[in-house]
Amino acid sequence: MLPRVTEARQTARNAGWVVAQRVLHVVAAAVFALLIPRLMGPAIYGRYALLISVSMWFALLSGLGAVSLMTRTVPQLVAAGNFAELKKLVTNLLVLRAVTGVFSALTYLAIIIVGLREPDFVGAACIAGGVFARTVGNLCFSLFLGLNQAARWGLGDLLRRWLTLGMTLAAFPVAGLRGACVAFLVANVAVTIYGITKAAAFVEWSSLDVTRRYLGPYLRVGTYFAAGNLLLALVHRSGETLVRLTTQDFVQVGFYGAAYSVYLTGANALWQFALAFAPHLVALLHRDDRVRVVLLVERLLKWMTIGAAICTLAVVFVGSNLVPLVLGAAYTPVTRNLVPLTIALFVLCIGSVGRLVSLAVDRPGMAALAAALEIAAFWMAGIVATLRLGSFGASLAALFGSILYAAAITWRMRRELRYSLAVAFRTGMLALVFMPLAWLKGSWTTNVSLLLVALAGYLLCLFGARIITRTEIARVKELLRPQAPVAI
Repeated sequence: MLPRVTEARQTARNAGWVVAQRVLHVVAAAVFALLIPRLMGPAIYGRYALLISVSMWFALLSGLGAVSLMTRTVPQLVAAGNFAELKKLVTNLLVLRAVTGVFSALTYLAIIIVGLREPDFVGAACIAGGVFARTVGNLCFSLFLGLNQAARWGLGDLLRRWLTLGMTLAAFPVAGLRGACVAFLVANVAVTIYGITKAAAFVEWSSLDVTRRYLGPYLRVGTYFAAGNLLLALVHRSGETLVRLTTQDFVQVGFYGAAYSVYLTGANALWQFALAFAPHLVALLHRDDRVRVVLLVERLLKWMTIGAAICTLAVVFVGSNLVPLVLGAAYTPVTRNLVPLTIALFVLCIGSVGRLVSLAVDRPGMAALAAALEIAAFWMAGIVATLRLGSFGASLAALFGSILYAAAITWRMRRELRYSLAVAFRTGMLALVFMPLAWLKGSWTTNVSLLLVALAGYLLCLFGARIITRTEIARVKELLRPQAPVAI
C-alpha cells in the first residue's frame, strides 16, 4: 500500500493532469462548436446531435456501473496486494462488457431506425458500432481510475474527442452525415484498441469465470451504481429527444444540442476533477480517517464552485458575442439557452460532491433515487416548458431537475458525512457582486474589458474573504512537485 503522503501526492498530480486534459477538452469543444454546426447546418446537425446523444444512453447502460465499481473495488484489492483477484475481475468484466455491448448496439439501432425514424441505416449502424467499441474500451479506462491513474483514465475521452473532431472534418465534406458517423466509429475503435493494449497486463484468460456465483456480488454493486449513472445519462442525453418529440423541429433540437454541449463541457470537467479524488477518499475511509475526508470534500466543493463562477461570468459578459461568432448567426438563440444552463453549473457542483460522497461511502441507492427524481422532473417540466418556449424551455427544465437532484442527494449524504456547504455558498455569492456590470455591455472590446474586471475583482474578493489563501496555494504547488512531500 502507498504511504499516505505518496498516495495524496499521486492523487493531486493526477487531478492536475485531469484539469489540464479538460482544458484541451474545452479547446476541442470550441473548435467543434466553431466548425461542425456551421459545416452541417442546423437541420443536419440536429440529426447528428440526436444520433450521438442517444448512443450515450446505451454505452452507459451496458457499462454496468464500471467506473463506480472499479473505483470502489480496485483500491481495496491493491491495498490487500490481491492482484490475482484483480486480474480475474478485469478479465471477466471485459468479457461481460463485450456481450452487453453487442445487445446495446443492436437495441440502439432498433430505436433509432424504428422509434426515431432515422432514414440513414448505414450511418446509424456506424454509431451503433461505436457504442459497442466504447462499451468495451471504457472498462479499461475505468480500471486506470481505480488504480489511481486518473490522468490515463481521462486520456480516453480526450483522444476520442480529438479523433472524432479531426475525422468528422475530413469525412463530412466527402460523405455528409454518413461520413460523420463513420468518423465516430473509427475514433471509438481506435481509443478502444489503445485502452485494451494498456490494460493487457491485467487480463488473464486462464481466470475466466463468468458464472453468476463469481460475478454476482460485483454485479449487484455495479447495478446500483449503473442505475444512477444511467438515469443521469438520460438527463444529459435525452434533451434532444424531448425537444424533437415536443416540437417536431430539428432546428430547435440543434439549438438545444449546441447549448447543452457547451454546458456538458463544463459539467464533465467538474465531475471528472472530483472523481479523480475518489480512490483516495475510499482509501481514507478504509482507514477510518473521516476528518481528512470531510476536509478534502469541502475543499473540492469550494474549488469546483470557483470554476462554475468563472464559467458563469464568461457567459454573462461575452456569451452573446461568442455564440454568433463561433456557431454562426443562425445559432443566436443558443445564447439564451446558455443562461439557465450556466446557472445549473453551480447546482451541479453541489450535486456532484454528493454523488462523490455516495460513491465513497458505498451508498449507490441514494444516488439512483436522486437521479430518478431529476429525470422525472426534467421530463415533466420539460414537456410543458418546451411546448411553450422551445429549446429554451428544455434548458429551464434542465436547471430545475439539477436543483432537485442536488437537494435530494446532499440532504442524504450529509447525514453520512457531515461536510459543510457554507464556504461554497459564500464562494458562489461573491460572483453575484459583479453581475450588475452586465448593464454596461456594449462592443466586443467593452464586454471583454468588463469580463476581465469582473474576474480580477472576484479573485480579490476570494482572497479578501480568505476563501483562498496564499498558504493554501503554496501547499497545492508543493504537493504537485515530484519531491518534498506535504500532507493534505
